[in-house]
Amino acid sequence: MQGGDALKHFPLRINMEKPKMNIAKNKMGAAIATLLVCAAATVASGAKNKAAGAAEHANLGKQLAEAGKYDEAVVEITKAIDLNPKDVLLYYNRGRVFRAAGKMPESLADFTKGIEMAPKNETGYIERGQTEMAQNQYDAAVADYNKAIEINPNNPIGYDRRGFAFYKLTKYDDAIKDYSASIEKNQTNPVTFSRRADAYVALNQFAPALADLQASLRLKPDDFEVTQRLQYVQAKLAPAPVAPRPIATPAPTPPPGMSATAKIGIGVAVIVVIMIIGIMVARRKRPEY
Repeated sequence: MQGGDALKHFPLRINMEKPKMNIAKNKMGAAIATLLVCAAATVASGAKNKAAGAAEHANLGKQLAEAGKYDEAVVEITKAIDLNPKDVLLYYNRGRVFRAAGKMPESLADFTKGIEMAPKNETGYIERGQTEMAQNQYDAAVADYNKAIEINPNNPIGYDRRGFAFYKLTKYDDAIKDYSASIEKNQTNPVTFSRRADAYVALNQFAPALADLQASLRLKPDDFEVTQRLQYVQAKLAPAPVAPRPIATPAPTPPPGMSATAKIGIGVAVIVVIMIIGIMVARRKRPEY
C-alpha cells in the first residue's frame, strides 16, 4: 500500500514543479521583452536625436545659403546628410546650394542621387533640368522636364521650365504651348506671363505680348524689367507717325525784263555817246593853223 501511495503521489510532485518552471520561463521572457523594448526605445531615441540634429544642421545651412555663404551652407547640409542619409530633401537642398555657388557637377550629382532615391518624385528631374539649363544643356533639360511632367502632369512648374528650354531652343510655338499649360494650372506666377510675352515678341505677335506683360505687372507691379519690356511692346503697337507734307517753296520771281522800246532807246543813247566821243577825239587830233 505504501508503494502504491508513493506512485500515486509522484505525478502530483511533478505537477507541482511544472508551475515553478513556467514561472521562471515567464520571468525570463519578461526580462527579454523588457530588454527588447529598452533597445528599441534606445534606437528610436537615437534615431530621433539624429533626425533632430540633421534638421538643425539643415536649417542652419538654409540660413547660410540665403546669406550667400554657400561653402558654409554646404558644410552644414553635408552634416545633416551624414546624420540622416535617407532624407532625399537634403540632397535636393545641397544640390541647389551647389548650383547657386556655380558648382554644376556637384549639383548634378546631388540631383541624380535624389532621383535614384526617389525615382517617382518629379522634383529631382525638375531641379536637375534647372542645373542643365544653367550650363546651356537645353536638350538634356527638356528630357528631364519631360520625365517630370510624365510623373506629375498637374505640376505647373514642369511646363514653365520646359517652356523656357523650348524658348532657348528658339522653338517659340512649343514654348507658348507650355507656358499656356502652366498658366492654366497656376495663374499667380508673374514670371510665366512675362516669359510667354517674350515668346510672342520673338514671333512679332505684339498684341498678346502686351496682354501678358500687363498681367505680369498686375501680379508684380514693381518689376522694372517687365515695365521696360511693356514700353517696348507699346512702342511697337503705336501707329507710325505720319510725316508732314513738304510745303512747296515758290521759285524766286525773276526781275521783270525790259521792254523792246526801252532796249532800243538804250541802244540809240549808247550810239550817240559813242559818236560824241569820236567827234571830240577827232578835233583834238586836227592840226592848228
